[in-house]
Amino acid sequence: MPTIMCTRNLWSAVGGQGRLPARQRASAESGRLHAWSARELAVADTALVVGIEEATYLTVVCPLLQLPDFSRAFAASAAAALAAIGIAPATCEREAWAIIEEARFAKNDNRSLLGSLNDVAFHVSVLLENERRISLAALERVQNELNRMPHVGRATAFPHQAVRLLFAPAAST
Repeated sequence: MPTIMCTRNLWSAVGGQGRLPARQRASAESGRLHAWSARELAVADTALVVGIEEATYLTVVCPLLQLPDFSRAFAASAAAALAAIGIAPATCEREAWAIIEEARFAKNDNRSLLGSLNDVAFHVSVLLENERRISLAALERVQNELNRMPHVGRATAFPHQAVRLLFAPAAST
């Protein structure tokens, strides 16, 4: 089951109730993108969410919406990012449905990932700075560019390459 680790601010902004639980690692997980770190970002009077996946550093950028719409927007952005990398449509759909149907929210327990997320959020704000209107097409362009940005200290520095390696056995489905 996918986990979206987030800040208290994001949890509140999506309409989450109560305290964020600790992350629970499930043994039987659907999908291969298991753990995301996400945060809110205000750009040009638009509320966005930036997320990166723990294993691959795949980046998604989507509008900040209330639950359950947030889960759908986040899943659609993840599917679009996978499709842009060349992952098979059936695999993109499977990953999106895992987020929509099974994602759980939790407190972020990976400080390194959170630091990288803050860096990526800064890059999102810079890339969107000159946009007159922030559209879904602009968000998709930004996330595609960021998925080709290297991350220091990782065995596979580029998220698009890490995703291809992760899905290589399933790429033909």
